[in-house]
Amino acid sequence: MSSLSKKISEKYWFYPAALLLIGFVSYGYCLTYLGFYWDDWEVVMFTKLKPLLQSGFYTNDRPFPWTYQLTYFLVGSNPIGWHIVTLLYRWGGILFLVLSLTLLWPRYKNHLRWLGALLIVYPGFLEQSISTAFNRHFAAFFLFALSIYLMFLAVKRPKWAWILFPLSWLATFVHLFTIEYFVGLELIRPLLLWMLVFVDNKKILRSLGKTVIRYLPYLLITAFYFWWRFIIFPHQVAVRANDIRILHGSGSLMGSVFNLLTHAFLDLIYSTLQVWTGAIANIDGFTFQSKVTWLAFGLGILLTIIFAIFQDASEKDSQENSFPASIFVVGFFAFVLGAFPVWTFGKQISAGGRWDDRLSLAPMIGAGLILIALLLWLVRSSKQKIVLSILLVFSITTQVLTVNKYRVDWGVQSNYYWQLYWRAPALQPDTALLSFEQPSISEPEDDAGFAINVLYHYQTNNGSLPYWFFTNDPFMNSPKTGIPISHSIRNLHFQGNTSDSISVLHQGGPACLRLLDTIYADDPIYSTQQSALTAVSNLSRIIPAPASAAPDPNIFGPEPVHDWCYFFEKADLARQSKDWKTVMALHQQAMQKGLAPQYGAEYLPFIEAYAQTGNWQKAHDLTLAAQKLTANLGTMLCANWSRFSQLSSPDAAVIDQVKQALSCKNF
Repeated sequence: MSSLSKKISEKYWFYPAALLLIGFVSYGYCLTYLGFYWDDWEVVMFTKLKPLLQSGFYTNDRPFPWTYQLTYFLVGSNPIGWHIVTLLYRWGGILFLVLSLTLLWPRYKNHLRWLGALLIVYPGFLEQSISTAFNRHFAAFFLFALSIYLMFLAVKRPKWAWILFPLSWLATFVHLFTIEYFVGLELIRPLLLWMLVFVDNKKILRSLGKTVIRYLPYLLITAFYFWWRFIIFPHQVAVRANDIRILHGSGSLMGSVFNLLTHAFLDLIYSTLQVWTGAIANIDGFTFQSKVTWLAFGLGILLTIIFAIFQDASEKDSQENSFPASIFVVGFFAFVLGAFPVWTFGKQISAGGRWDDRLSLAPMIGAGLILIALLLWLVRSSKQKIVLSILLVFSITTQVLTVNKYRVDWGVQSNYYWQLYWRAPALQPDTALLSFEQPSISEPEDDAGFAINVLYHYQTNNGSLPYWFFTNDPFMNSPKTGIPISHSIRNLHFQGNTSDSISVLHQGGPACLRLLDTIYADDPIYSTQQSALTAVSNLSRIIPAPASAAPDPNIFGPEPVHDWCYFFEKADLARQSKDWKTVMALHQQAMQKGLAPQYGAEYLPFIEAYAQTGNWQKAHDLTLAAQKLTANLGTMLCANWSRFSQLSSPDAAVIDQVKQALSCKNF
């Protein structure tokens, strides 16, 4: 490490800037192409449309959603702002954590800085892009770390203790009541405080006395939180005795204990060792044939080289391979206390579930400290920087690849909702949308329901939802008209009827979104269940008003370029209204732009328009084009030509040509 790079690394601004650079590039390299995911949508709906209902929605478990309201006040509904604010919370929390630990272990300052770099891209948590839902989590993490730092400063600078301690108490109070994720970590505070006091006093009893006095306000705050949570709030809190799996399900107390120890051991190995390189192996589609893979490794290597040039990994007065017992002990207790609530309720960080990595947020601090302790003990000092660099490269690479998945997913979501709007500009209230496909892999049914209400500008104020999205609900297996359907989620309720529903087909890929209609019956891609949904798809629920409000581009992204799907959706809407002139005009515009479908059934609105207006030869040509484009469309096309043959003044010769070309037997 050169004298110049060392001089730069010692500047007060260097480490915060380096940490922010790693985080911003890893998560924000495609910032303008990221959007909302998973539970983001419930936050978007409330902050954008119904803030008065938000507190009631979270009353059952997390009744103070102040972080969502604050962030919305600062950045509105633009996802870019939410991604930036949530990243800043994470960056600030890690920065304060590193500064605090450096006050505790100044001799390990360089290694703690590397720890911060690893934590900001910790590959055990891959949901940073779900920035709106996790805004609250990282705000609480920031406040927890800030409270620790202010407490440490108050001890180190007694002249300022009169203001630093109260500010630390305030930060503690707010983080506890913001979300429960870091409540377990609060129990590590007395150990940290005693270690810091003991460094200055070197007397155990005197240090314990001072620790007890200084910790007492934090103890009272924490005790008040638990009193509120379990005594004042017991009928509403999600935590119940029956949910505490450690007390149930293993047949005996010893069985429960062994089950807990098994979870703890597996999670400890996973979080401290396996996660650093294992996460990348679990990314779908990982291949070196992908340009994104090369980009991810390129960014990982570049950022690591820049950081390693300026940041040393050796300490002035540390002994070679001495065991840093205090770091290991603090790390172990921090991991156990952070993960204990997870294990108590029968969950496991290493279980591999779709959203289970969120459980690593609190334990990752302890896992990182254990890793640093093992590195200092087992790896020669000359090799430690190499090991840390490799871990950082793999961590950044994993996060870049993960963010790219979210980038692709947002493109799918944005196209889905814009196509739905093109096809159905507005819907009558109490309309259910039925589909066997989610809008995207990161948007389960409830979240799609929130998104639909945002898309159509949720207009009620009493908690009744005008729209809802159903996927794979029992009534959809054999749907019938006239069946009441409902859905409740906390303080929100939807009440509808299968006769007032619209069915949606989302093939994905190049195929356009389609509302199920009888003209598409016998489409070979329909499953038996989708064919049944066609019978209850009531397209009269659509309000084809040209003056209806468009989707908010700050939320759903700017309206996509008008490709083939735009012309198909608009043509299918016009076909529904029997506006044949508009359908043909849209076809002409699409041809002028050189656009054509990639799935044959999407020719059908145009085929019918030409048949309805007497241009039978054009209808014939498009029919053959559809059949050529997609195999096995004959049954569907024949059924529609049978219907066309009943129109006034049909062209018998052209109809006969179609029958022969498609081998129609139905008419």
